[in-house]
Amino acid sequence: MTARDLEIAGAELRAAEHAWDIRAAALSARRPEGAGRVAEVTRGGPPGRDEKKPPEVAAADLGIPSGRGDLLDELHHGHFQELSFVEFTADGLHVIRVTIGEAGIPLQNDAGSTTWRLVVPEFDSDEDVCRFQLAGGIGTLPSVDRMEFDAAVLGWLKARLPAIPDPPVVLLRPPPGWELLERAAAAVWEARVSRVELHAGSAELREGIPDRRTTVDAVRRLVRTLPLLADHTLLLARADRHTGAVHPHSHVLFPAGSRLAPGETETAEVTVHGGVTGRDALYLPVLAGVPAADGTGAPPVSMHQIEVAALEPARLTFVLRGPGEVDLVAPVASGARTPGGRRNPAAVDVPGLLASLPRRIVRPPRLELFLTVELSGADQAETEERLTFVRDVAALLARRDRAGTAIRVGAVGYYDHTVYESTLAKEGILMQAPVSARPPAALPAALDGWSHARRRQDAVSSLEDALWKVAGLAAEGLGVAENPGAAGVRRVVLIVARRPPAPARQQGLVPACPHGANWRTALDLLHFHTFQVMTRADPAAGPPPPDLPGRKAREYADEAWSTLGADGFFRPGTDPAAAVVQSLAPPWGVEGPDCPLAFADPLV
Repeated sequence: MTARDLEIAGAELRAAEHAWDIRAAALSARRPEGAGRVAEVTRGGPPGRDEKKPPEVAAADLGIPSGRGDLLDELHHGHFQELSFVEFTADGLHVIRVTIGEAGIPLQNDAGSTTWRLVVPEFDSDEDVCRFQLAGGIGTLPSVDRMEFDAAVLGWLKARLPAIPDPPVVLLRPPPGWELLERAAAAVWEARVSRVELHAGSAELREGIPDRRTTVDAVRRLVRTLPLLADHTLLLARADRHTGAVHPHSHVLFPAGSRLAPGETETAEVTVHGGVTGRDALYLPVLAGVPAADGTGAPPVSMHQIEVAALEPARLTFVLRGPGEVDLVAPVASGARTPGGRRNPAAVDVPGLLASLPRRIVRPPRLELFLTVELSGADQAETEERLTFVRDVAALLARRDRAGTAIRVGAVGYYDHTVYESTLAKEGILMQAPVSARPPAALPAALDGWSHARRRQDAVSSLEDALWKVAGLAAEGLGVAENPGAAGVRRVVLIVARRPPAPARQQGLVPACPHGANWRTALDLLHFHTFQVMTRADPAAGPPPPDLPGRKAREYADEAWSTLGADGFFRPGTDPAAAVVQSLAPPWGVEGPDCPLAFADPLV
């Protein structure tokens, strides 16, 4: 060769060395701050602006050859005790050991993953330069001896595999282009250490974005395709309809035999119900199998918590990602939320949860409620506020009695007395036709025909007539229990008004009832029929009037409201409908501690 030939060959060799190194530098690059150190050792320096960028090598996605499925199925069926997955990545050498635990749930353990420098000391101590070398880069550094590299990799791996003949091993093939990673995999395969080789997806760049997938992630994605050996169940509570006795109930979310394809998930929806106390958080344990009476025999898969109001439903969505992997993804309910999220299954004390179940749920007595509603107001907005309150009370009671059998609600709407100046005067409407007791959900429709009337005076209304109407219904047995004194029924009259009833006889400026009705006698009759009488009113406030007749009228009103509100008094703007319903509805009873689990069926 002539000197010119040698010069041309040398230039071509240097260009090839430079191209080789910048390919490795581009493949291994992951952060800008590491590029400078790699550029220092790259033969020929960093690429110039006019140089073409090396083509990116596509990352292989997870392949599922038939041999992989056979090995996992053999492990699942107990043909061998463990299966090792081996992968060589830019950050180290990895061995993940998979065993099958209780109820067929696969368990993963790191069997001794380490960094490249600890196995092959010839690699550079700088992490970015080491990655450059693993991608095949030579640079100006002392090269890593390939034969010694192969021997070091095989020696490290054999020391971490089970000491049995022909241990079952799955080799996860590295992404293409990483020269030494591919060489390490080839050495393992040629030495027949591995039974199966497969693509597991790149842990490097994917679509220009660093992929944080680890070997643990890759193995988890593989074992997620195993079938469920046991039902994956949600542990709930259930109360006996007749006795109230509480016992655990296992709701099957995902039945045994369910199997997912790679990357696939499956969802299951279930409606659970709050208890009687509205405790802050209810536990939602997901188990593999059905526990025994003492809580053993079904290992926890996951534990979640949800906050839901007392007696309210919550629609939940669980997702299955693989054996032993169930997450709560969607609590859908009014006021329901997950305060604690997913908890460590190992910390779940299933025997403790079952031991803390209450012995019995004591259902409340039935409720018979009558509302007297003042329909006269200064304007329509005042009357509509009272009607809206009544509708809200009915709606809240309906949510406590979805079957419409435990709560009955009726109503009487009344106006002002008509003052007749002659016997020829046209008679006005004193009250609406009474709405007989019915399920609370049906009450709002019965009030649609009720209308507002302008208030004629501020002193009194015809409330005494409405009270007598309710007392008459009680005496006649219309809309209430056939035996008014029977046990197991709570009876309440709730007065929704602004003005007190008229006295039987005029008291100063306070006009009497034209019919001579005595509200005190009606009140006594209601008490005789075991009614409690409560009031929701906004009587006049502020300093008393300066004149004596005005003060006497105020004293009468204050005394009337004190008597009518002796069993309970509520004020608009202060006591919302929910607070009033809480006082109206008979309380539930619990024998034992509050239930820590959600209920499978509605208690109401």
